[in-house]
Amino acid sequence: MSAATGGVLVLASGVQGGDARAPGYETLLIALAIAVLTAACVWIAIYLRRRYLRPRPVGDEWQALAVMGELCAHGWQAQITLYGWGAPVPTDAPPARTPLVELEWKQFDEESGRVAVARRVWAPSISEALQSMVEDRRTDIALEEIERSVGEGDDAWWEE
Repeated sequence: MSAATGGVLVLASGVQGGDARAPGYETLLIALAIAVLTAACVWIAIYLRRRYLRPRPVGDEWQALAVMGELCAHGWQAQITLYGWGAPVPTDAPPARTPLVELEWKQFDEESGRVAVARRVWAPSISEALQSMVEDRRTDIALEEIERSVGEGDDAWWEE
């Protein structure tokens, strides 16, 4: 009898393994493997997201020049001072066992071209001083964005 004439279509029977059930330990192993693979995928996704959200550190003066050019659209200036062993350092210099690098940087204003921000950072190396300068500017931008978002809000979330 065919499926068209009899109206019955057998997809699987007990002889073909359709009624056989897997033992409990196999089901448990498969569920455990799925859980481990899911946890690994979640860990990889979190790692990759954090990796791409973190800005890359500045490695040399050319990278610092490019990054600061993007962060300070209206111009900036930096001056690096290297202090040798036994050289007199300013009184506001942090205590250090090795010679220090001082980096003074300025950001200029859009309209007048005057100095809008002037900062000084100290570091044990030139590359670390450049990285500190870039991090300072990124922090300024983050704080400016927070101030703008608070200023744009109509309702005050604090009361005096």
